[in-house]
Amino acid sequence: MRRWLQRIAIVFICLVVLGMGTYWWALNKTKHVPEFYARAMDSTPESTEEASRLLTAGVEQLQSDVAQEGSWCARFSAAEINAWLIEELPKKFPQLSAKGASEPRIVIEDGRLLAAVRYRNSRFDTVISCEMKVELTEEPNMLALQVNQLKAGALPLPLSKFLRGITKEAAKGDIDIRWDETDQGPIALVTVPSEHPNYVLNPVIVESVTLVEGGLVLSGHTGPQAMDDYQPSGPVHQFVSYRHGEKRRNQPSQLSSRRDDSGTEFR
Repeated sequence: MRRWLQRIAIVFICLVVLGMGTYWWALNKTKHVPEFYARAMDSTPESTEEASRLLTAGVEQLQSDVAQEGSWCARFSAAEINAWLIEELPKKFPQLSAKGASEPRIVIEDGRLLAAVRYRNSRFDTVISCEMKVELTEEPNMLALQVNQLKAGALPLPLSKFLRGITKEAAKGDIDIRWDETDQGPIALVTVPSEHPNYVLNPVIVESVTLVEGGLVLSGHTGPQAMDDYQPSGPVHQFVSYRHGEKRRNQPSQLSSRRDDSGTEFR
């Protein structure tokens, strides 16, 4: 009997040691700072007010352009977006700071958007980061966002565990997110309203979302024929588990073969 108790005690101690070792290993992993985030932090200018104003002016110009019938295009640099995140995000979304999120940054390169934010609470001080790619879909104004490499420091986080929370938080901002389960993981399907009471003309259709080196390019068309003339430019996501309309869903599509040849770069 005593021998069995000793064996049980040894097993218990081994489990505790293993658990503590795993905990410290995970804790050290969370302290890692992604290279792109450190690069973005180092390149932040002392004054971000002017760059933030440029982004705001660009958005206002885009609103003016989409209010007129015809084609429109807008370009935003990663530097302008980061400046806006620094200057305006804490004011517009104070709840993020209250929950421990601060210093958000993005980097756009190689057709990807790399995003990160520092997260602090009583137990952790880490950088939450992810990689995103964006594609259009067969449905007008439905964007497919593929989120990869979700990490706390260097510790991988399972995106599937956060889907419900992401959908719930997005809904608070009137953002409709649905999920398409694919072999590459869940793809967020985000709908951009094509019609709105505040729009001067309807519908407003997005035809291209391009992540170029150092920036984001949006283009589209406004007017009565915009929906019927929808011709997405660039990679087009093919639905896997999502069903919008069986008739349209089962029709063969050649959209996936199209690619954007844009070589635009931001300096």
